[in-house]
Amino acid sequence: MKLVALVIIFFIFYISKKLKIQQNINYALLVILVTAITICMIFYPKDAVEAARSGLDTWFNIVFPSLLPFFIGAELMVGLGVVSFMGILLEPIIHPLFNVPGEASFIFSMSITSGYPVGVKLTSKLREQGVISRIEAQRILSFCSTSGPLFLIGAVAVGMFQNPQLGATISIAHYLGAIATGLLFRFYYFNERDTTKKSVVKGYLTRALRKMSATYKNSNKSFGILMGEAVRNSIETMLAVGGFIIIFSVIIRIFQLTGIIQWLSHILSAPLSLLGLQQSLHPAFISGIFEITIGCKLASEIQNISFLQQAVFTTMIISWSGLSIHAQAVSLLSKTDISSNVYILSKLLHAILSSAMVFLVSPLVAAASKHILFPVFFIAPQTSRFQSWVHNLFFSFQLFFSITLTVFIIAFVLCWVYYVQENRLTIKK
Repeated sequence: MKLVALVIIFFIFYISKKLKIQQNINYALLVILVTAITICMIFYPKDAVEAARSGLDTWFNIVFPSLLPFFIGAELMVGLGVVSFMGILLEPIIHPLFNVPGEASFIFSMSITSGYPVGVKLTSKLREQGVISRIEAQRILSFCSTSGPLFLIGAVAVGMFQNPQLGATISIAHYLGAIATGLLFRFYYFNERDTTKKSVVKGYLTRALRKMSATYKNSNKSFGILMGEAVRNSIETMLAVGGFIIIFSVIIRIFQLTGIIQWLSHILSAPLSLLGLQQSLHPAFISGIFEITIGCKLASEIQNISFLQQAVFTTMIISWSGLSIHAQAVSLLSKTDISSNVYILSKLLHAILSSAMVFLVSPLVAAASKHILFPVFFIAPQTSRFQSWVHNLFFSFQLFFSITLTVFIIAFVLCWVYYVQENRLTIKK
């Protein structure tokens, strides 16, 4: 009966598309969905409040202190022209690989350090300022929207599964999958002209310094104004992120109470089985499609799952990032002409490639685990909530400055290499 209902719904959708009334039907379905969720919140007030409280707790105690330093610091570095400075120095490496400007190196560094949705935030910021083209922004998003080690290793591997080895596996597979996605997306509108100029091995440091100075002067803003805007914009973004986390926590709880998660698991059992996921993981997978934290948590509570199944499952849904994070990304991209559909497609490709990478990475990590003790320093000490919150905040600041310093060192090393090459070319002449 349910299968017949799905066929009818698909038929109606197909006919509506042909008759060009899909927009009205989509609007009607949206109204029905929002109304149904609101009614369910009235029928399940206690559960809705508990879910909202859980989402608020996750946002305030984990997400807020972990992301705020990155948002503020990145906003300042963009405004001061530091990102443009590093972009010119790193362009000879990043452009041949991904067909994007050097600024993508900074975005990638921030994304793999802090996690979702920092990569989307920075990409949309550079697009708003006209630093990158629309096509370049789509290419950058394909590999610069990733989770961070605090979540991958700290929250999921150690916190949920109690297995640091799992953290190493899913982290490496996740980031390799992102790089593979970026390498494929370098051919996205390959013949389209972009803003990236052909690199010339000459005066990189001078050009980088001039670009940084010009970017800051063109903004016509003092450091105090830039600082104020960075804090204000970051807080506004964090509030929006918190709102999405809370509302999706409530939606998933309602779906669990009404049996929608179980129903979708039953309907999609055949294709999910083809992916190699055992029956007990199906509800967790459906939940993970909506929100990755909940999906990972449910999977960690299931007994008798092999290490490989755990790794493939968590890597896939974390790389997909969930509809909750997609909603955050769409909100950030709404101010630009960047296609949200292409972004979501790139996340689907990322999920597929990273889960495939698990089969390559897992044996290597297993062999390395015999000789290496995997660190668990990503976990905050078990103290009071306030102390844990402060620990997360300061750790994020340290992480931000550490990764920024690392990128600077790499950029200056490359600058020295370019200088040596210039001298060699001069001597040969």
